[in-house]
Amino acid sequence: MGLFHRSGEIVLYCLKSARALARAAGALGFMLSAGCAAEAVNPAPETSVGAVEGTDAVVAAVRGEGQVTLYVCGGASSYATMTRWFEGPADASGAFSLAKGGWTASAEPGGDAGRLRTPDGAELAFHLRPASLDRAEGLYAAVDSGCRTGVVVHTPEGAEAPALQGTWCGAGDRYAQVTPIRSLHEIDRRGIEVRVEVDGARKHLLVTPLDRP
Repeated sequence: MGLFHRSGEIVLYCLKSARALARAAGALGFMLSAGCAAEAVNPAPETSVGAVEGTDAVVAAVRGEGQVTLYVCGGASSYATMTRWFEGPADASGAFSLAKGGWTASAEPGGDAGRLRTPDGAELAFHLRPASLDRAEGLYAAVDSGCRTGVVVHTPEGAEAPALQGTWCGAGDRYAQVTPIRSLHEIDRRGIEVRVEVDGARKHLLVTPLDRP
């Protein structure tokens, strides 16, 4: 009888342990599924690149979690007049309307077509398409001299290789174009080394991907 009673205690203990393990496994499974659900609710931000019609300016946008960052980067003839950053909310359709410094940037539902409105009332259309990450396309940035330098890597229509266009800015509304230090065939999305001539001196900067709006 003593041996049988002792065996019953062991069986009961094992059953209790098994139930505890099952509860723990269930709790862990719930936590993991909750984590996966949270990731599903907040997908990775989307990066788009494009151009502004009738100008030498390019444009890039990063969208995610209801927010958007839009960067307009002027070219050789417009880097000091068109370059600017816009930030603000975007709705679920991809549409947005952002204002800064007398300029307005807006996009239609879908987010791939929009307009820039200048302080004098002129309107310029722009178009965006998804960035090709295997070509290192996207929006890059670095803070220098109290201002955010922006770089857009994109493949112009009809071109086989990507191009880089960027503008350095500094206090007092100073602007200068940046150029890549290495060949674009050697760059990747971890960061791009660029240089800029400012006040007769050469600066080197590392611009990194803007992965959050």
